[in-house]
Amino acid sequence: MSGEVLGSIFNQNGYSTAKMRAVWADENRLKVVCQVETALAYAMARAGNIPEDAYEQIKLRLVPENFDLTQLRLEAARSGHFLAGFVSYSQRLFDDDSGQYVHYGATSEDIEDTCYVMQLKQANEVIHNYLTKFGSVLYELTRKYKKTLTAAMAHRTYAAPSTLGFKLAIHLNELDYLMRRLKEVGEFTFAGSLAGVEGLSTMLGDHYEQVEADFCQELDLSTPEMYWHTQRERFTEYCNVLTMISQLLGKLGRNLLVMNQTQVGEFRETYAKGRQGSTVIPTVEEPYMCEAIVNLATIIRNEMPLMYDTMQVTGEKDTTVWRDIYVVLPEMTMYLSGQLNYATVVLSKGYFDTQRMSKNFELDDGTMYSGAIMMALGKHIGRQNAHELLVRLRVESDVKGVLLKDLYYSDKEIAKYLSKGELDDIMSPGNILPHAVGKTDKILRLYRQRHSDEIE
Repeated sequence: MSGEVLGSIFNQNGYSTAKMRAVWADENRLKVVCQVETALAYAMARAGNIPEDAYEQIKLRLVPENFDLTQLRLEAARSGHFLAGFVSYSQRLFDDDSGQYVHYGATSEDIEDTCYVMQLKQANEVIHNYLTKFGSVLYELTRKYKKTLTAAMAHRTYAAPSTLGFKLAIHLNELDYLMRRLKEVGEFTFAGSLAGVEGLSTMLGDHYEQVEADFCQELDLSTPEMYWHTQRERFTEYCNVLTMISQLLGKLGRNLLVMNQTQVGEFRETYAKGRQGSTVIPTVEEPYMCEAIVNLATIIRNEMPLMYDTMQVTGEKDTTVWRDIYVVLPEMTMYLSGQLNYATVVLSKGYFDTQRMSKNFELDDGTMYSGAIMMALGKHIGRQNAHELLVRLRVESDVKGVLLKDLYYSDKEIAKYLSKGELDDIMSPGNILPHAVGKTDKILRLYRQRHSDEIE
């Protein structure tokens, strides 16, 4: 039983995916703790700090199958400290004194931090797979619609001609950068820790650097340059990249919501058999997935202040801020998994209505071309004078109820410098296609070069 959405069997799939929840499940947590403690024993035995036989026994017996989760939970509750409970419980798994070497040479934070890095690395793999799928869908849609005319919007009003593919290419280019950034920050973040309380690794013996290196290598983690129990920027920076990915998805969701409005009608979420939009309006098909994408962007963004707080560590050990990490890392990655899943489904199964897009495009009264006309006139009368002339025509159009486009042709001042043919050419939306398609093709090419093995 749970009072929050990630733990509720009724709500959890609306906020996360099963794959990501499995990463942070108690069963996997126990598995990772066993792996990390075993790697510690391996590194200590290799340095001669503990008997080789003790390591072999730890490797054999410190496995999740030998633990009763309920009993382990009770042991941890009695001690008020999970790892203390874990070490105490694990003693019963041994027939000799090998159990005395469990956790030998490490501080709790060494194990806790390394375990969270291990789980975050697993979560990163899930996120990478979701990003790859989403990127493939976005790539194909960008390519498909690179010549589809639509209106660029300024402050939610028509501004200039554009293409749907170009708009999607903006998102694709941003995704490309963030995927590469996530890889870079991951290489820094996924490091183990075996530094002890003060960071000097005094419990590891004279060969402490080799012990830490062996420990990290055994877990397929990088060896840190410096003790980082008090350096929490690795987690903060990683989460910041996740948050930027989330905000990119949120931006996409917001724009799709606008396109989904009845008055616009340029995009629709798909409704498979059995899916319902309302209990009171039987025929309505609400854009719930787009709304969820926007909502999750807000939730994830509001987790970041906690991550900045984690960097304000007092002394060498300080759980007043470390505890935030144990909340944010699981929650943020789970929420992002749900958001990426929604975004992929929305784009792959949704429907862009290009006919409606074309009809909406024709609703423009000439405003979309006023900037181009101003630039053409500016060559003759100056940009500011041209700007004032067109503002006057805008007012005249509103007062007289005349189409602005018609005033372009009838205005005597404009006629002095621009012929009807020149105005026709300026107001031909096809003129922007070479620019839009060329730029879109460039972004497609760059994405393909950088992610060739990831495009499905």
